[in-house]
Amino acid sequence: MNYRIGTRGSPLAIWQARRIIELLQSADSSSQWEICKIKTSGDVRSEFGDELPEGVGEFSSALEKELLSGGIDLAVHSAKDVPTSLPEGLVLAAFPERADARDAVIRRKDSPAAPPAGSRLGTGSPRRSLLWSEKWPQTEIHGIRGNVDRRMLRLQNEKNWWGVILACAGIDRLGGCPEGLVMERLSPDWMVPAPGQGALAIECREVDLNLRMILEKINCTNVQVCVDAEKAFLKEWGGGCSESLGAYAQLTGRGDLALRVAVKGKRGQVVRGEAAGKVTQATSVGSELAERIRNE
Repeated sequence: MNYRIGTRGSPLAIWQARRIIELLQSADSSSQWEICKIKTSGDVRSEFGDELPEGVGEFSSALEKELLSGGIDLAVHSAKDVPTSLPEGLVLAAFPERADARDAVIRRKDSPAAPPAGSRLGTGSPRRSLLWSEKWPQTEIHGIRGNVDRRMLRLQNEKNWWGVILACAGIDRLGGCPEGLVMERLSPDWMVPAPGQGALAIECREVDLNLRMILEKINCTNVQVCVDAEKAFLKEWGGGCSESLGAYAQLTGRGDLALRVAVKGKRGQVVRGEAAGKVTQATSVGSELAERIRNE
């Protein structure tokens, strides 16, 4: 069989699609896999300078339209960009290996390790802005757009900027920081990652049973249950993907799952919470924690 894999055209998205092909070829050497680049509305908005909140869905909707029309057979998404509700007829069939889910601050080597008062920090994420400002309230947050490499290039060119915040996964997958920049990975205890950050989600048509059987071979159950808990919290919280919200789940080693979250409170403050439960109840762990925090 010949299958068409839909992806965005950014260097990171292409890297991710190629990695999925490597996994699929190992799982089913008899099939052929072709990458199809698709421009999304999120890409268009980024080109014109609009900032997109994490997971707003504008990077996934164009790929889903191609799936439903038969233009592609499967789509490779960053899991954090996938909305909590899918179009009818589509399923998330696999969550492969997860990269480092943490965020990182990137700065020039000659910049101080801690941001001086009034330092400029670049991020287009409400979540990162909220959590960073809690710890470093005297930092000036400035919006920044574009792909991972473009954001690091801007940091190199903007000498009055102290740093930018990016996902570790994207930096690692593209080979690390350019010369002259350093990367500090931020603890998820305070900079709680976005739901699904670092994970990939493979979407296909529900009726394509043969393809789904192949995708099952590259699915990592441990990744899936963690993302399920994170997305369940997001869905129950009800703010949508543009909310200033972090949710990060990890397995404890005893067959349990621990979920850590951070959200924006009614007075603009950071509200944090934790919950644990069996991996078989991942979605319940996420949704019940959201309900508990809302009612406190």
